Amino acid sequence: MKFLLFIILPLLLYAQKPLKKAGLEKMIQPKVSLESAYISDASLDGYNGSVSVTKNRLSINNKIAGFSYTNWAFKWSNLKDLPFGDGKHNPLAQMHSFKLNFNIPYFINENWFILSSISLKSTFEKETQNSYSRGIFSFASYKINENNAIQFGAFANYHPVSTLALPVISYSYRARQSDGFKFILGFPRTYVGYHINEDTLLRFGIIFSQSLIRLSNASIVQPSGFVEAQDYMSNIGVSYELNNNLNIQSDLLYSLKRDFTIYGQDGSELNDYSIKPSFGVNFKISYIF
Repeated sequence: MKFLLFIILPLLLYAQKPLKKAGLEKMIQPKVSLESAYISDASLDGYNGSVSVTKNRLSINNKIAGFSYTNWAFKWSNLKDLPFGDGKHNPLAQMHSFKLNFNIPYFINENWFILSSISLKSTFEKETQNSYSRGIFSFASYKINENNAIQFGAFANYHPVSTLALPVISYSYRARQSDGFKFILGFPRTYVGYHINEDTLLRFGIIFSQSLIRLSNASIVQPSGFVEAQDYMSNIGVSYELNNNLNIQSDLLYSLKRDFTIYGQDGSELNDYSIKPSFGVNFKISYIF
């Protein structure tokens, strides 16, 4: 019941104040994005076994709703020195994720803005059974003046094996401007940017992310088990708008901290490990119709 209230109340608020036509047209504009990233080989803390990761993502979304598919490919080295698996085969070759999300924006007045989002996500190795998680994210933003604003709220991601709930708090300066400095300081994201010109943005950031993966029935890590991954990733890069529709981004990545926990089929926690920091690269291209 409480979960339904979190969904219904923002919808009722949203329905009370229709958006201007121009604003609504902008919000429903579809955008397609392709993103590829590579994280270089890094060993597990305390072990010689190591792994590198390649990630590819396709996203289709607008300001109201979105869908994405993500694929991760893992390349393992020194298999005999890994603390899991059989020492002969890759413990995890690929991982897949499908995500649906729906956003509910509401402008209370000139200074107050509320955004709520609900999502359904499935992250798995092969079978999708028991792979679904449900997320809810809601925050309020208060505009202090034309350049400064504060944001606060909460995020929760529910999965039968592990549920994550975190606060959202940040301070933003000129976040929507297209000249000079801009930044967002807070959790789960910190971001600093500088516009060389209207089309070119230099940026630096740190972001926290979490995923829970359903392992395959025949997994040599843990049959029908689960892996929860949490990481802090930093980036420095450039974003360039070729025209009003096409944007490209390129970043140098550095994984500050990567932890993962292995769970049994019944959800019992078995072991946890950390992967040492490593560098990577990321490229993204987006087109707005």
